[in-house]
Amino acid sequence: MKTAHKTLLVAALTVLGCGGANPDPSEPLESARNGQKHEVGHREPGKAEPGKAEHDEMAMPAPVKAFHDVLAPRWHAERGPKRTADTCAALGEFHRGADAIAAAPAPQGRDATAWSAAGVQLVDAVGGLDAACKAGDAAGFETAFAQVHERFHAAMEASAGEQH
Repeated sequence: MKTAHKTLLVAALTVLGCGGANPDPSEPLESARNGQKHEVGHREPGKAEPGKAEHDEMAMPAPVKAFHDVLAPRWHAERGPKRTADTCAALGEFHRGADAIAAAPAPQGRDATAWSAAGVQLVDAVGGLDAACKAGDAAGFETAFAQVHERFHAAMEASAGEQH
C-alpha cells in the first residue's frame, strides 16, 4: 500500500501543477518553477501515461480542491503589485478555504492528527498573509504567501499522503 500512497501523492502534485518544492521567496518566480509541470487535464480520459495511474483532480477532498482553485492562479501569477493586489483582494476566499479544510474531518484512511494539524497550520498561514497584506509590505507578502503555499501542500499531503 505504501507504493499506492506515494503514487497518489505524486499524482496530486502533478495535477496541481506544483512540484511540491518550497521555493525561496527571494528567488525570481520563474526559477522557483523550474521542473514543475503545469499541464493539467490535457490527456484524454482513460489514457494514462505509460507506467502511471490516471490522475483525477476530483479525487482531492472538496475543501482541498476548493482551496487549490483559489491559490493556484494567484501563486502562479507573475510576481509584482498586481499579484499582490489580486491575492490580497481574495483574502476572504483564502480564509474561508483554510477554515473549511480545518473544519473538515480527515479523509477516509488518513491520519486525523496530521490532517487536523495541517488545517490549523494553514489557517495560521492565511492569518499571516492577511497581516502582510494589511501592512503593505511587499517582501513580507512574498514570505507569507510562500508559507500559505507550503502549508497548503502539507494539507494536501495529509489528505493523500503516505501514513507512517
